Amino acid sequence: MKIFKLILFTAFISLTISCSKDDDNPAPENNGNIIGVWKGTTVNYTGSTTTTAQGQSITADYVGEAYDVDYTLTFTENPKKVVSDGSYSIELTTTVNGQSTTQNVENLELLSSGDWSINGNTLSITVDNETDDATIVELTNNNLVLNVVETETNTGSGFTVTSTTDVTLSFTKQ
Repeated sequence: MKIFKLILFTAFISLTISCSKDDDNPAPENNGNIIGVWKGTTVNYTGSTTTTAQGQSITADYVGEAYDVDYTLTFTENPKKVVSDGSYSIELTTTVNGQSTTQNVENLELLSSGDWSINGNTLSITVDNETDDATIVELTNNNLVLNVVETETNTGSGFTVTSTTDVTLSFTKQ
């Protein structure tokens, strides 16, 4: 998604979807209707980036928490469109070899507007012919919680960078 490109620049963070199923865990509460306006309340990141060059690897772990959350997602039914509006900022703490640094990344957009569909507990959003999936953790008449996990590998100039990011986004219906 286009919104996470700035974070990708700062800590090689990316966005994608993960869906895990465990028969011992109860099914998520997904009995609400996604149609309407959803106001973002939280965005939380965890992840790691491993950079490898000439047989040596360095791993950076990171944790991010949103502040100044001021965005909405509006889902329409006919046509099935999602419109993103607003921004948020992240306080991102990165730890490498036991040393931590914290930086603020401000005024991030959540995502670009596009088409949406739901299949089971997977929300798919298509923007510019690229589809990203999110696991619906909770969908009630008042709350929407999405989880996105992405692993991305980039190679170039003798370096291989692999990032795995787990993002949880929470919303309340307006």
